[in-house]
Amino acid sequence: MMGEEAFMLTLWRRHRSECRHKADRYFRKCKCAMWCEGTVEGAYRRESLKTRSWERAEELKREIEDGKKPAAPAITLRYATDTFIADLTAQNRTGDTIRKYKLLFKQLAEFGERNGPSDIAQFTFDVLVKFRGEWAEAGPATRNKKLDRLKAFFGFCHDAGWVPTNPTKAIKPGSALKARVQPFSADEQRRILAKPQTARIRAFVHTLYHSGLRISDCCFLRPEDFDGNCIRRTNRKNQVEIYVPMPPDLKAELDRVSLSGGYYFLIGESVNLHTQTDAWRSVLNDLYPKSEFPGFHPHRFRHTRVVEWLAAGLTMEEISGMLGTSVKILEKHYASFAPARQQVVAEKLSRTWHAAPKLVRVK
Repeated sequence: MMGEEAFMLTLWRRHRSECRHKADRYFRKCKCAMWCEGTVEGAYRRESLKTRSWERAEELKREIEDGKKPAAPAITLRYATDTFIADLTAQNRTGDTIRKYKLLFKQLAEFGERNGPSDIAQFTFDVLVKFRGEWAEAGPATRNKKLDRLKAFFGFCHDAGWVPTNPTKAIKPGSALKARVQPFSADEQRRILAKPQTARIRAFVHTLYHSGLRISDCCFLRPEDFDGNCIRRTNRKNQVEIYVPMPPDLKAELDRVSLSGGYYFLIGESVNLHTQTDAWRSVLNDLYPKSEFPGFHPHRFRHTRVVEWLAAGLTMEEISGMLGTSVKILEKHYASFAPARQQVVAEKLSRTWHAAPKLVRVK
C-alpha cells in the first residue's frame, strides 16, 4: 500500500476576473472552475477538473487518487457557445451585442464543420488564426471588434476550465489608421437643413442634428422620452442615461408628428433595431446622395453636434453627460476641436514666432 504522501492533491477554484470571491481560491459556493494540484505517485499534476461543483470535484479527486484517471467529458462548441449566450443574457447585455456574438458563433461553427474541430479544446491557436484569415470584413476596425468578441468567448472558456489556456491571447489585432472626425461644414449644414422634406423626415433630420443622438436611438424616440423640451432617456448601445436640451420649436414640431406604435419615427410596424436603422439610413442616403453630399453619413450629425457644443464653450464633462459617452472617449476623438486647447496652442506658437532671434558671434 502506498503511503499517504504519494497522494497530495489539493482542490482550488480558478476564479473569473469579475468574481467577488477571487481573493479566496478555496471558496466553495461560487460557480468558478474547479482545479486540482499536487502529487500522485510521485508525479506532479495540475489540471482542470472540468466542473464548477466542489462536490463533484471531490469525487474526481478521489478517482485520481485511486488510480482512475477520470475521462473528462468533451465540451462541444455548441454547448460552450450556448452557455456563453446564456451568461450574456443573464448579464442583461443588449440584444445587439448578443446578435453579434451569435453571428460570430454561426461562422465559427461553419468553419469547424469544414475543417474538423467540434470540441472547444480543438480550437487551438493555429486553428483560430486560420479562422480569422477567412473573415470577409473589409475594415480593420470591424475585424478588430470581431477579434475582441472571439477573445472574450475563449477567455470565458478558459475561466470555466474547458481549455487549459486562452488560445486567442497571442492573436494580435490588425493595425488601423485612425479616422479623423469629419463634422459637416457650415455650408453642408445649411444645405442639409434646407433640403425639401416631408414633415416627419424633416423632424427626424433636425432631431439628429440638434441632439447628437445615434440613429438607433433617434429611430425609437417616444413622447415619454422628453422632460419638457429635454430628452431624458437611456442609450440603447451602452445603457447610459442621457439628458439633452432641445430647441423648443423643434419639440413643438415633434408634437405635431403623428405617432406610429407610440414612436415618432417608426417606419412600418417592426420594432427590430436593424430594420429601423437600415430603413432610415436608406431614406437619408436617398435624400442626401453622395454625388451632392460627398461622404454623407448619419453619424456625422453626432460629430457635428459635439464640435458645435465645444465651440459654444461646453466642457467635455457636460457633453459626456449629454451623449452618454465617457470623457476619455470624447478626448480621444474631439480634443483637437476644443477651442480652449486650440487657443493655448496658437498662443504658444505665436510667442515663438515673435521671439527676437539670438545673435551668434561669427569668428
